[in-house]
Amino acid sequence: MKLSRLLTLSTAMLAVLVLGMLGHITRDAWIRYEHTNTGLQALRLTQRAMVAAEKLSFERGPTNAVLGDRLPADPQRQLLLQQARAATDLALMQLERELQTDFGAPHPVDMAPLYRALSAARNSVGQLAAQNPAARTPALLGQTVDQMFALVPLALNAVTGYTLASERAYPRISRTLIKARYAVELREYAGRLGSALTVALATHQPLTEAQYQQLQLLRGRLAQLRQLLLAPGDGSSDALAAVIARMDDVYFNRGQQLVEQIEQASRAGRDYGMDTGQFAQRYVPTMTPILALRDELLREAQAQAWSDHEHARRELIIASMSGVAILLALTLLLLIVRRRVIVPLLRATRAVIRLGAGDYSRDPTGSERPDEIGDMLRALSTLRTNSIERQQLELERKRLIEELRQRADTDYLTGILNRRAFTKAGNQRLRGAHDRNESLSVLLFDIDHFKSVNDSHGHEAGDQVLIRVAAVVRDQLRDGEILARHGGEEFVVMPSHCTQEQACLLAERLRKAIASEPLTLADGHILRVTASFGVASASGPQAALDDLLHAADLALYRAKRHGRNCVESAG
Repeated sequence: MKLSRLLTLSTAMLAVLVLGMLGHITRDAWIRYEHTNTGLQALRLTQRAMVAAEKLSFERGPTNAVLGDRLPADPQRQLLLQQARAATDLALMQLERELQTDFGAPHPVDMAPLYRALSAARNSVGQLAAQNPAARTPALLGQTVDQMFALVPLALNAVTGYTLASERAYPRISRTLIKARYAVELREYAGRLGSALTVALATHQPLTEAQYQQLQLLRGRLAQLRQLLLAPGDGSSDALAAVIARMDDVYFNRGQQLVEQIEQASRAGRDYGMDTGQFAQRYVPTMTPILALRDELLREAQAQAWSDHEHARRELIIASMSGVAILLALTLLLLIVRRRVIVPLLRATRAVIRLGAGDYSRDPTGSERPDEIGDMLRALSTLRTNSIERQQLELERKRLIEELRQRADTDYLTGILNRRAFTKAGNQRLRGAHDRNESLSVLLFDIDHFKSVNDSHGHEAGDQVLIRVAAVVRDQLRDGEILARHGGEEFVVMPSHCTQEQACLLAERLRKAIASEPLTLADGHILRVTASFGVASASGPQAALDDLLHAADLALYRAKRHGRNCVESAG
């Protein structure tokens, strides 16, 4: 095995092993860091979605007050409803903005269904509130309240995906996030408990048996959620315990006592002593500690998440710096070995290989060294110089040969093909036409009264006429169409894939182009030049170039006899 290959393989194996180990360590650290970063984003979006759900729940209080209001409407209640709706819209806008700008979100959320349902519910509230209180039947009130109930689950659907993403990123805060979700649900069911009294308070009618059952179910769900929130957690703080105690005192005592008073009044057949707006004014503030509990749980989850995120960042930095240090040490060691032992020999070997392959683009470096390798590199440099000189002589010889070949195929005066080159190219095209079973045409033309031009104006003027006619015809032809000087003032054109009729049209176009280009001689005399054309076509395996040229020549003579400056085709 060559020394260069052995060195490359050993270096590659060592590098792969080291890079594989470092890559695995760094990759795990990076994945963990990205995972925690995504978790932070999901946690922030979770909080936004929870706030939006809470604002939707809060809007039901002023909504219930308006639904139970008399006509004309109380401006204060209308103002409270507008403020609640503005707070809901702001929370939804902030949530949507986060969803649009936060590319680390686990799942895209479509807010359109929520917006459609919110708009429909608000329209129903507006239409029902505008009616006479007597027209607000329990069925219509219940239907409108149910529309408002349906909004919160739509918002909470946005919470679920992000909560799961946060839990996957931070397993230690999963219990805290679950409790925060319980707090959101507790606020929602507390709001539903109050809203369950809206129909009775608005219509001043006793609660129905179905409404009593609904109240019991809601109380049971509230008690269940409270037990879940009181379940032992991972390191629950004193602040959290204080918030829970305040929730028990404010909501589960005073708030639910207010609901029980309405229920007892309904069973006793007494007047409720308040309408929906007054009930909401007293009941809604009792739910504030539930929001404080949610915020405290989210604050603890956020603090723990940031701690884990910073830990993952430190691990990533340590892993990256360790990997860089190891790679630098390995690279330095390999550079020292290569520079002092291997590289000089490899350079000399590669220089010999390049020279042997005819690559003289680089001069071997290191020829200034005073040792044996320097002597060898100086000899290689001399060999390179001599080889370059030989290569230049060979290129010059090839250039001269190519120039001679072009001169042999080109008419010296007009720069187009001569007769010999046309015969070669025409036979090749004829064979191609035979293979494809196509027809082939030839246009033969010469300049009218050319001898008189030479006699009257001299051979120099005749040469100008030949050059001008060749240039005019060449400009009219397409790529692939052959133009050659057939001899004297006679020219030949062989179009590609052209029938006899098309060839005649081409000849007519060339004739007009020649006739429309007068030539101004050196003495100022304007010379008008015309040409006569003969066209011939053939197809099939029996077609021959000489036969085509002979037929075109006969047609050309007919054009001469018919007065010149015209086109004749072979019969």
